[in-house]
Amino acid sequence: MGMFSKKKSNDSELNAFLGVGTEYRGKLDFVGAVRIDGQFEGEISTEGDLILGRKATVTGTINVGRLTSCGRIRGDVTVKERTVLEKTSVLEGSLSTPVLVVEQGAVLEGAISMTKAAETVRPKVVSADFGAKGQGGGSTPLTVARTGSDDLG
Repeated sequence: MGMFSKKKSNDSELNAFLGVGTEYRGKLDFVGAVRIDGQFEGEISTEGDLILGRKATVTGTINVGRLTSCGRIRGDVTVKERTVLEKTSVLEGSLSTPVLVVEQGAVLEGAISMTKAAETVRPKVVSADFGAKGQGGGSTPLTVARTGSDDLG
């Protein structure tokens, strides 16, 4: 049994790396995680992770599951789960994300929209008694929903 036989598959495993000095133009679709330290111009799309290093410059449209940036972004960004802008990050453009973490020193210039992810919104069912007496003389007690205003009385 070799030392590589215990390696587990992981969604956060780095699948591609565009290093410093690399320039790429076009459309980048991927599964898993990609790190960019070079320059990219075009469209990036994935359900996975996009990681931008300090020397990274991305110009264009980004639509990803999770974003961690230390670099520069110019364009429209849509993130489905979580965005982390570290202290060296600069974002010029629009950002739509349900969760945003911004370190001191990061720069955001543009429109920011924070909405809940669709899968996390669940309706809540509440029963309430607004003073009506139960019909039929049942002996089962009713559960009453109370709010903070109940204490004002």
